[in-house]
Amino acid sequence: MMVSWCRGRWLLAGGVLWAQLSVASGAEEVEVIDPGALEQRLQQIERIIEGQGLSELLSQMAELEANVRRLQGESEELRYEMDNLKRQQRELYVDLDRRLQKLSTSGESLSPLLPSEATEEVAEEVLVDSGEQTYQAALELLKEGRYEEAIAAFDQFPQQYPDSRYRPNAQYWLGEARYMLGDFNAAADTFQALVEQYPESAKVPDAMLKQGLAYYELAQWEQAKAQFQAVMTRYPASTASRLAEERFEKMKREGHP
Repeated sequence: MMVSWCRGRWLLAGGVLWAQLSVASGAEEVEVIDPGALEQRLQQIERIIEGQGLSELLSQMAELEANVRRLQGESEELRYEMDNLKRQQRELYVDLDRRLQKLSTSGESLSPLLPSEATEEVAEEVLVDSGEQTYQAALELLKEGRYEEAIAAFDQFPQQYPDSRYRPNAQYWLGEARYMLGDFNAAADTFQALVEQYPESAKVPDAMLKQGLAYYELAQWEQAKAQFQAVMTRYPASTASRLAEERFEKMKREGHP
């Protein structure tokens, strides 16, 4: 189609030129182009263009454009799926914290308190600000995906409220925020600090599990395996133990040592 259009344009231009030269005045002779010769030249140009496979090139360009459109569509779908996964992960973390809070409403200790100790603890909470509002505000930052701000808030919490019963929780969510940012080394260290500083906290099983997940993300297979096994051994009836077992079996399927 393009060749025919070009051929028509060239023939028209040649006809106009021939007509102008035919009516030129003056003593000087003007060489007139023979329309037949012009036709032969056009045919030669057509053969050259056809020999270069113009139609094939146009077909390839159309195919490339279709592939680009397809890839753009796939990229948008992947971006949508990633956003959904991030949102679901945040919701799972929030739900986990809510359920753990119900289990530890009487305190963060796994061992029961004696009546006298319970009385003293209640008296202390009356006199000391527990920092609950500050803790909840930091947790909201985490829920909203504002991880750097959440890290700053949870990191300052122990200094602001050294006697608060929310310190183990704050330490746990500090590690969680670092994990969400992909700072897996810092996250693993933060979870380890929770286990060492608050060994009686209800957050310990989950902190050990998340420490193992951080090792997994770092491809530190031996540390991850040991951590998952420790969770299953120490807390066999817990949700953390079930999740550790699932990840442990996944490592086996993936062929990690």
